[in-house]
Order: sequence, then structure tokens, then C-alpha cells
Amino acid sequence: MWQQWRKANNYIRSIETYGDMSPDLSIRHQVNQSLRQRRHPLSTEAWCEECHQVTQSQPSTLLFIYHSLEAYSGLEFNRIRPHDRLVDDLQFPMVCWFDWSVSFCDDVVTHFDIDISDCFDETRFDTVGDLIMFLDACLVSQASPTD
Repeated sequence: MWQQWRKANNYIRSIETYGDMSPDLSIRHQVNQSLRQRRHPLSTEAWCEECHQVTQSQPSTLLFIYHSLEAYSGLEFNRIRPHDRLVDDLQFPMVCWFDWSVSFCDDVVTHFDIDISDCFDETRFDTVGDLIMFLDACLVSQASPTD
């Protein structure tokens, strides 16, 4: 009997916390609306070129960031620029699932075959450009031969 009560209690608590861990669709909509009002969309190639001018990052890094962050956030990434702040401008913690950073690290392993989970901390990045440069540095250091 006690075990059934615990299961039911855990189930109820998981439902209660689901809202806290889910993306806030209202804020996501507000951010997208704001981006639509202020910016024209860029093609994927133009977006990568603009980011490359700021970060000097590899095309593979830029494409990965573009597609991954768009998928996690639901934001129109063709309107986002490298100087946009992840928290203050894009509301990333609110528009993504709570574990987007875990998904990001898993996707980096799948896509690039490197594990960044030990050094990845999403709170260290102020802007999209900061995140791009971090990932690019990880990829470059992994590709460099060790002496």
C-alpha cells in the first residue's frame, strides 16, 4: 500500500513540475515577434557569413549551432545575430526545455564525435557568438594533433 502511495505521489509531483521544465510558449512567441519586428531573415548562408565575420568560426560549427539552437529554442534563428544575448535578449532558459544543454552536448558527440560535457556550462556564455566561439575552440583543439 505504501509503495503505491509513493508511486502516485511521484506521478503527481512530476506533473506539477512538468510546467517548470517545459518551454514557455508565450515567451517564445514574444521573442519571435520582437525579432520579426526588428530584423529581416537571413538565408542560412548569409547567417553563417555574418557569424563568421564576428567569430571566425568554421562553417561546420556555424551550421551546427544554427540548426541545433533553432531546434532547442523554437526561435527563428534566421533573425538571430551573434551579438544577441542568450538570456537577456533570447530568453533561452525560458524558451527551451530545461535540459537543452544536455541535448546540445549529446548532439555534439553525435555530430562531431567529441565530448564537451565536462567543460560545457551554458551560464558562461553571454551571447550566441560566445557559444559559437566556445564550440569552435573545442573542435579546433580536438582536431589539433597532440605532441
